[in-house]
Amino acid sequence: MEAGRRPCVVQVVREMQAKAAWTAFSDAKASTKAELLEHWDRSTTELDELWKQLPAERFQETLTAFGQYTDKLTGLLLYVIDNEIHHRGQGYVYLRALGVEPPHFWERE
Repeated sequence: MEAGRRPCVVQVVREMQAKAAWTAFSDAKASTKAELLEHWDRSTTELDELWKQLPAERFQETLTAFGQYTDKLTGLLLYVIDNEIHHRGQGYVYLRALGVEPPHFWERE
C-alpha cells in the first residue's frame, strides 16, 4: 500500500526552503494501517517544522515543479493540496466500491 501523497508535500516544502529544483519523489511504502499512520505522523511533524522556516517572500516566486509545471509558488502549493484531496476522494470511492465504509477523515482509530 502506498503511503499516499503526503511525502510529496513534504518534499515540495523541503525544496522550496532550499530553493532547490523540484525533482521526482519516491513514496514510502506501508503494508499496514499502523505503518501508514506512523508515516503520516512523521511527515506531518517534518512539514510543520519546515513550514515555519519558509520566508513569506518565497510564496511570490515563480518556480518550475518537477521540470514541467511553472507557476508562482502559491499556485503550485494549491495544486499539491488539490491533488492530495483528489487522491483522498479516490480512496474513499475505492473503499465504498469494496463495500467498506470509510472512516471519517478526522478519525485516527
